[in-house]
Amino acid sequence: MDVVRRIKTKVSAGFKMRGLILRPEASKYLVEVLESVSPIELDDVIEKVLDAVEKQPLSSCMIELSVVEIAVQDCSQSSDETIDNVFNIIGAFDVPRYIYSVERKKFVPISMTTHSAPSLCGLARDKAELFRERYTILQQRTHRHELFTPPAIGAAVEEGRNKFQLKTIEALLGSTAKLGEVIVLGMVTQLKEGKFYLEDPSGTVQLDMSKFHNGLYTESCFVLAEGSVLFLCALGWYEDSVFHVNAFGFPPTEPSSSTRAYYGNINFFGGPSTTSVKASAKMKQLEEENEDAMFVIISDVWLDSVEVMEKIHLMFSGYATMPPTCFIFCGNFSSAPYGKTQIKSLKESLKALADAICAYPNIHSSSRFVFVPGPEDPGPSTILPRPALADHITEEFRQRVPFSVFTTNPCRIQYCSQEIVIIREDMVNKMCRNCVRLPNNNLDIPNHFVKTILSQGHLTPLPLYVSPVFWAYDYSLRIYPVPDVIIFADKYDPFNISNTDCLCINPGSFPRSGFTFKVYYPSNRTVEDRWVTMADMEEDIGDLAPAGEDDDESDEEDREFDWIVGDDEEVELEEVEEEEDEQPLDTEASSELFELDTPAERSGHIAVVDRNIMYVWGGYKNAQNIGLFDLYLPRNEIWAYNMESGVWRKHLTLGNLHSSMSGSCGVCVDGVLYLFGGHHARGNTNRIYRLPLRAPNLVWEEMRDLKGLPPSSKDKLGCWVHKNRLIFFGGYGYTAQGPHRGTFEYDESSSFVWDSPGRGWNNHIHILDLETSIWSQPITKGNTPSPRAAHACAMVGNRGYVFGGRYKTYRLNDLYYIDMDTWEWHEMSVPQLGPVGRSWHSFTPVSPDLIFLFGGFTTDRNTLSDSWLYCVSKNEWKPFKHGHTQSPRLWHTACSGPDGEVFVFGGCANNLLSRQRAAHSNELLVFNVQPKTLVRFCIEAALQHREHLANSWDYLPKHLLHSLQQRMVRANTLGS
Repeated sequence: MDVVRRIKTKVSAGFKMRGLILRPEASKYLVEVLESVSPIELDDVIEKVLDAVEKQPLSSCMIELSVVEIAVQDCSQSSDETIDNVFNIIGAFDVPRYIYSVERKKFVPISMTTHSAPSLCGLARDKAELFRERYTILQQRTHRHELFTPPAIGAAVEEGRNKFQLKTIEALLGSTAKLGEVIVLGMVTQLKEGKFYLEDPSGTVQLDMSKFHNGLYTESCFVLAEGSVLFLCALGWYEDSVFHVNAFGFPPTEPSSSTRAYYGNINFFGGPSTTSVKASAKMKQLEEENEDAMFVIISDVWLDSVEVMEKIHLMFSGYATMPPTCFIFCGNFSSAPYGKTQIKSLKESLKALADAICAYPNIHSSSRFVFVPGPEDPGPSTILPRPALADHITEEFRQRVPFSVFTTNPCRIQYCSQEIVIIREDMVNKMCRNCVRLPNNNLDIPNHFVKTILSQGHLTPLPLYVSPVFWAYDYSLRIYPVPDVIIFADKYDPFNISNTDCLCINPGSFPRSGFTFKVYYPSNRTVEDRWVTMADMEEDIGDLAPAGEDDDESDEEDREFDWIVGDDEEVELEEVEEEEDEQPLDTEASSELFELDTPAERSGHIAVVDRNIMYVWGGYKNAQNIGLFDLYLPRNEIWAYNMESGVWRKHLTLGNLHSSMSGSCGVCVDGVLYLFGGHHARGNTNRIYRLPLRAPNLVWEEMRDLKGLPPSSKDKLGCWVHKNRLIFFGGYGYTAQGPHRGTFEYDESSSFVWDSPGRGWNNHIHILDLETSIWSQPITKGNTPSPRAAHACAMVGNRGYVFGGRYKTYRLNDLYYIDMDTWEWHEMSVPQLGPVGRSWHSFTPVSPDLIFLFGGFTTDRNTLSDSWLYCVSKNEWKPFKHGHTQSPRLWHTACSGPDGEVFVFGGCANNLLSRQRAAHSNELLVFNVQPKTLVRFCIEAALQHREHLANSWDYLPKHLLHSLQQRMVRANTLGS
């Protein structure tokens, strides 16, 4: 009984706090429902029920049983999220309307007010209400800002932080004395030609303006007049019936999280969910896990333009194997303004677009298509919100492309927990033309524009004669709370700007900006620039795949372009954000973070050894969802494997490493990792970086001040280290620019699909002297190896060996070495029973006379698990027996350990070029190539009898004691 009484008391108190009274039967029902709720959650559940009650059209403060039953049902449904809420398109006329109640200090649905349902034919009252509601929303937002919130009673005022109080225009007009500095929130109007006024619900006052802060100030926008606050102000005094303004500024913006923290989980945005999807942990998790989701955004899709349709065909061909989640096509859909013949032309153009989509079954069945009309498309008028294209125009297209939606302008998309607003209107130029005064920095117009829009909380803060709106539907153009993404499909130059936790994107005009478009990735909230040209398509889109062995399989039917979204390809939204992106962890923590875990599976990575530590970086892996594209591994992550203890440790790096990559070349010299070349999301690179591995903090540094002619941009090359010099050989990439010594063999199939300049193989040698920082090329003698890529190099004495690799359609088994003193090439004979031709293998020196060969990929596309030992002094190959014959590998790494072991990590266990999902591995294979040393035998014996010998270990030399302790870690973790 005590529990029931306590629940009843809480319920009654909660309803009374909101001015409501429960009928006895309603109170009894609600108490019975809440008996099963835990005491910890009781208060939250009661609040949710109260919110659900207040959403309903209440005729009085007496709450009936039926109202409570509906509220309880609503709360039950909201906690049971369904997959229907993952992706929703909300038209402007379907946006819910909430009105701010000044008395109750909360937003209430229109059904709980005296307002009538909205109509396209609005009343005079609707016109007045739209400005009043804009003002009220900004006023309550400003009042809650820290600068306008009075300090709590008894709290000390923070030094140097003044608190301000808003004044109304009525207070200015009613004053008989000269006022000091005052702060007024109001709307800028021009009641008389050439004279501007500030207007709020209480009155109007003439302005005398002088100074402006950043932004685009137009008529009908709301401004603040205040003192010393830098980002919001119009500070001044009132005298002679004129308000003398010293500075103009906008009301403060507010991130969505702050708004929702104050008003709860009201679904302002719209959609089927009864509460805001922002509160859904399931949606958030689903959004983060689906790393493959992407939205392709294009504006001015002129379907009647032959060139535009060609580019769209080209774009579809590029995305055919990895369909985007959604294509957002914004109008105008015709290059000519709307005329009497346009409807027929548009129908035919949509039919051609449907043909193009149906030609790519993966896109047709997997992608959604959203069409947002432009200002010159067929429709009733240019007034916003603008209805969708008429059904009779789009009917045939919708039948052929079922996942297509023709929606309003503006419209909204809810994807998982993200809220996206789209508007197709040339707003930037309109706002610039109607500015009271243009900003001093005209080159930064996009930032001024974004700041203005967000501060106004409205998509079109312009006079109605410039940008007309349906009065009763003005609320559908609000952006409050601030969404996650706003897409301004504007013919102004493309931009990406982040402000107030909102990413603002303008894709620009597709045909006018060189066929550029934007791609948005919801999982990491980044946006990328893309463009479609016949010459650059492979570099910009095809190269999004981690480069295969030679990237030359496009002419073969079994090649599948696995596109990739690199975690590192974030657009530089603002300088501050870029800096944050470059600092993933505090410098003190970056080298201390470790996990008793293993790195992710990968291929195309690098591995180097410093002392007894093997470092692994880069490469790529499969996406989590089967059938979707692959992912590069993070560029700021490097794994260290202790060869004695057998423990992996992850480090997070800092510095200016520009991209995640695969196929790079990595070597270690005196504790410094050098990283050259590779393949990233935009193609090959010839940048070189250094990472001091023994420093307290791991920081990448790009080596920029190098002299001489560097190698061309390429990947899958080899490297030797000799006398403090890095010697790079071969690779696959772009043709060299400049007088390079050696041969470049153009790969004709590399441009088969997109008519790009393509790539090819080379046999160039480039030397980087680490002491002088100079690139050079030696003049070689002898029989030079053919151009190749995906080969393997090994250094023994002063000889640089190279074995195998890919050249054209062949995978080679030839063996060469170059004398580093004379630069003379020597070809070694390969016996008939030696290793078969291969690429993507490893070739690792294990002694001054032996090199260990493992794995690879044959011409017949078989992945190998065989291993061989090459004896340098005898020029002899011998097969090596091992226990990993069931673990074939290609594009793996191999490093020699301190005790004659070879550590093979990662790689792919199947045919990487087939249509089947790549079997990337994170397994560590250990090959005992050399006999164990006497020291190793002694250490293992000491570990085996550690219970009897441990007390004597302190007498050992420090280095032996350290080795014992390291191997103790491995012994203790075995079987765990």
